[in-house]
Order: sequence, then structure tokens, then C-alpha cells
Amino acid sequence: MKYKKTSFSFIHMGAPSLLMIFLVLCLFTFALLSLSSAKNNRTLSQQSADRIQTYYQASSLAEEALDQIDTILSDAHTDCGAESADTADYQKEVTEKLENCSVDGVSAFTVDFTKGEGTLAFQVPVSESQQLSVVLTLPAPSDCQDGYYRITQWTMETTDSWDGDDTYQLLSPIS
Repeated sequence: MKYKKTSFSFIHMGAPSLLMIFLVLCLFTFALLSLSSAKNNRTLSQQSADRIQTYYQASSLAEEALDQIDTILSDAHTDCGAESADTADYQKEVTEKLENCSVDGVSAFTVDFTKGEGTLAFQVPVSESQQLSVVLTLPAPSDCQDGYYRITQWTMETTDSWDGDDTYQLLSPIS
């Protein structure tokens, strides 16, 4: 009996191998992209968590300052005779007590009674380039039924100036 000799072709063996190599390279590339994306997301999340933590620390300091301000305004309201208080005496006493008051991490209190209602402002640093700015409106002593102050501003502000001069010379001038 004569056996038929079968021919062995390298094409049948090479195509699946090349396909397998291509698939492994694709999976490896996607794995690297996924790892890079996960690392960037972790970094972004950490930065966001740090910013939130510093904001809440500054907010906590501002709340401590509000507690002291509330005590000072309550004492001044009581000392001046509450409803029959003279506005000028009340304003003078509040100004004097707030000038002597200090809270760690809080700027000096700025009191202004030039308008009908007084304003009290202070800032709490959040980072090197941001601060929490708080402005309170102080009603007259006879109008303190709803509280000794109203918070009119509680905002984040930047402390750095922005220089928007980022011009680039794209085309050279024709001489």
C-alpha cells in the first residue's frame, strides 16, 4: 500500500500564531491604558479630597470665629440695655470688643457702621492662593429678634492675581 504523503504548510501554523500575538499585544496595551487611567483618577481624587479637607478646616475656624462673635454681640446687647440700647453705645462697645478678639488662623475683624446696618468682615486662609471670606450684617440693637447677625457672604476667593498675558508668536513677521 502506498501512503500518500501529506504536505505540511507553514501558512496554517503561522496565521493563528500571528493572530494570537496581535491579540496579546492589544490586551497588553489596553491593560497599560487602564492602569494609567486608574493612576490619574487616584491622583485627581486625592487632590480633590485634600482641597475639600482644607476648605472644611477653614470653615471650622470660621465657625469658631462666629461663636466668639455671637458671644461678643450677645454681651454687648445685654450690657447696652437690649431694646432701649443707644445705637452709638452699642456700636462703640461692639467695635472695641471685636478689636480685642482674636481667633487663630482668622484675619482681624473689620467692623463698619457707616451704613444703616453694620457690617463685620473677616477672612480665613484656605491655601496659598485661596481664602474663605465671611461678611456679616449687624442689625441695630432694637432689631435683634432674629439674631445678632445675618451671614451675607460666605465665599471662597482667590488671593493671587491672574496674569492673562500668555501670547505666543505663531507666525514670524514678514520683513
